Amino acid sequence: MPGFEPHTRFLLRGSVLLVALLTLWWFVLLTPMLYVLKGAAGVLMTIEANSSGDWTLRVPIEMTLPATPQSGLAQKISSIDFDLPRADAIAFTFSLPVYWAIILAAPGGRRCWRPLLLGTALMSAAELVLLFAFAQITARNTAALLTGSDDAAGKWIRHFGEYLIVSVVPYVLPFAIALFMHDELRGEVFALGKEPEALAASKPTDRAERRRAKNRR
Repeated sequence: MPGFEPHTRFLLRGSVLLVALLTLWWFVLLTPMLYVLKGAAGVLMTIEANSSGDWTLRVPIEMTLPATPQSGLAQKISSIDFDLPRADAIAFTFSLPVYWAIILAAPGGRRCWRPLLLGTALMSAAELVLLFAFAQITARNTAALLTGSDDAAGKWIRHFGEYLIVSVVPYVLPFAIALFMHDELRGEVFALGKEPEALAASKPTDRAERRRAKNRR
């Protein structure tokens, strides 16, 4: 893209790649990625998929339910089950195509393959951790309701954690990992604000300096 500044070329390449890779993700890669995510998360908890594509998660958690007039005795449980709609599970695969678009749009050409592969592995592990953290928060929300110990502070912490996992981290993480993995991209991003400062410092700032510069010619 001749005639454009380097960061402008990066933004244009990134925009085109983002649209292309999100389209590929949605129509081709989504089902395999959900299958891999389900299999990996199954090591940490039991996940069953039903015919509609929704998941039922069984999260291990040791707790004792207090006695009630109906049961008469306290009950000890070892896990909590809840349903995760397919639309919510999809959110834990969204960050990968965004990361691919950033890395492929970054400068460096063929040198992007190492950060692409290593970053993909790191992004996949991070999405697995996010799913596990979301399951833990959801299970503990249910446990707090069942035991009647839903204090305001604990409820706020869990709500804030869920907000970060669902609405913040998936969008920030691809950029953070891309900057960490790709040296040239990191150098260009953090050098953007330095060029105007360098130009301003190199210009004469008063009339006397301009006169001296003219006399030297």
